[in-house]
Amino acid sequence: MAREAEKWGCKYIARKDGKDAKAGNLNNALYRTDGDYIAVFDADFVPQPNFIDKTIGYFQDPKVAFVQTPHNYYNIDSFQFRVDKKKEQTWNEQDIFYKLMMPCRDYWNSSFFAGSAAIVRKQALKDIGGIATGNITEDINTTLHFYTHGWKGVYHNEILSNGLAAKDLKNYHTQVLRWAEGNIGLFFVNNPLFIRGLTFSQRICFFAVIFGWLIGFPKLIYFILPSLMILSGGYPIGSFDFSFIWRYAMFLGVILFGFKFACRGYGKIRYDEAYLMMNFFVFIKAVLKNILRVKSKFKVTGKGMQISTTLTEIIPQSFLCLICFAGISWGGLKLWYGISSDYLGIGVAIFWSFVNGFLAMSGIELVTRPYFKRKEFRFIGTVPVRYTIISDSGSEVNVGISRDLNEHGISMVTFAPLPMDKKIMLTLFLNEKVLSCNATVLYTAQASDVYSYLRGKMFVHGLKFEGLSREEMDFITRYCFNTVLPRFLQRYGQKSSVFFRMIFKICNHERFRKHARKKITIPLIIYLQGKPSLVVVTNDISASGLSFTSYVTMEAGTTLTIEVFTPFGKFFAEGEVRQMREIVADSSYGIGVKFTRLFDSEEDIYSRSTGEDERESLGRWLKTIPKGNN
Repeated sequence: MAREAEKWGCKYIARKDGKDAKAGNLNNALYRTDGDYIAVFDADFVPQPNFIDKTIGYFQDPKVAFVQTPHNYYNIDSFQFRVDKKKEQTWNEQDIFYKLMMPCRDYWNSSFFAGSAAIVRKQALKDIGGIATGNITEDINTTLHFYTHGWKGVYHNEILSNGLAAKDLKNYHTQVLRWAEGNIGLFFVNNPLFIRGLTFSQRICFFAVIFGWLIGFPKLIYFILPSLMILSGGYPIGSFDFSFIWRYAMFLGVILFGFKFACRGYGKIRYDEAYLMMNFFVFIKAVLKNILRVKSKFKVTGKGMQISTTLTEIIPQSFLCLICFAGISWGGLKLWYGISSDYLGIGVAIFWSFVNGFLAMSGIELVTRPYFKRKEFRFIGTVPVRYTIISDSGSEVNVGISRDLNEHGISMVTFAPLPMDKKIMLTLFLNEKVLSCNATVLYTAQASDVYSYLRGKMFVHGLKFEGLSREEMDFITRYCFNTVLPRFLQRYGQKSSVFFRMIFKICNHERFRKHARKKITIPLIIYLQGKPSLVVVTNDISASGLSFTSYVTMEAGTTLTIEVFTPFGKFFAEGEVRQMREIVADSSYGIGVKFTRLFDSEEDIYSRSTGEDERESLGRWLKTIPKGNN
């Protein structure tokens, strides 16, 4: 590590013992460096090139001790993520905290240093005696010291770095237990209700952090009580009648609506409850360890290959499944054989037992399902690719687009199947850099997640890169982090509802499109002044225009000549840039183009088809482009 650091002009500082874990490492380096500010990243985090540019300006205020940015994780195949590719939406268990709670806490000067993806003023650290020790969550403890010494914190709500999330239940629980133990431990070590120097708002905010980790006990009661009510025959409510039910239903509706409204789309009731089902026992364990004053040990979260889940790790959820099943069965028998005539009370208890049992079963299924994912994560994104099939009779050149890629390989969509026994040469268009390499086809299959009339016309291939140098592999990695990942986050980020988008258009007097855009990704070559200038991929296309993402800006009104590749051949079109918006700061721009003229006729495209049976499908495809003059 020291030799690698020296190549980059960096100094590697290590120590012989592991006292105070991460806090000890930071304190060891604090007085052996001479900078005014310290950028803190965990080993698995990769900062964006503009990280310092975006955060350093806050330190013009001499009272700012730290600037914290959100923790974002790029391995969306991990345990903490849910991804809906069809709707282009992602959900992460920590979204509410970093995208909603932290900005709100920042309003009250109560955001906290989260241990990574942050910049800290060195003088502020010296003022409080360095990173706080004596607690396994050094970040929040250090934050309290900052605030009690009169310093300020800032939360910059923009993703400027990306790390690795825990891939499996065991490592995820290791991480959550450390957070829960450390945060609850503040009640005994550095209680925000009683320490001096905090404002009233800060006391409330930091006590809420401690209080939030106590949710394991009430959740255990909610999960187990309906089934116990059926099995024991005892009711926690004296008068379990209709008048109670309708009031309870109204209360539940207000809770659900309030949660949805307050979370601004970042919270998902179903997913949040599922994760509480998997975590409630860990929260209870953390509380008991603090009450019994069991000394906590700092355990590093594993971020390598997924570890299979063992039975001991899902004992609480398995026990709940059995209790819920017993409750549902016994309740049904009581009603069937007339042992009880309380259809309303037992019916409600059976319903909630079913819900709780389903949450437990779905959690168990999730963590025990077979694991077929790669060791190295592939970044989801479209990159234009030119491929050449080399054979004894010559070479064939065509185009395709990536679905995902990393420095080791690519998943590529083409309009014709690739041979498994031929050499393939790839040319990747990575913004301004064009990178060529050989590749081996590992698998091929027909694309299934496309429009029905495109099935059998688009194929998905897995290819492994060959012969890349270390520098070329590093370039692909940087491109993935600096371009592909930010574009993915923008495309799969939080979206407003269709209703609010329509209201916005009406209020701003925007025109609705005459033709609906279809989300079809196909390669384009953009010609400027008669010369091919850009190779890009469409975001969507309609009968009147298309949109694509570019790494260069284009002014509205610019005339473009576009070569469009489709599963049925290619055509040329002339278009005018109608819209440009910045997607990723200084690197990616969304370009909207309206077609003005086609250079190829419908008959010319038909002639490129290989058979009469394709004409119906081709006609459907042609509905997405205008009927212009030659």
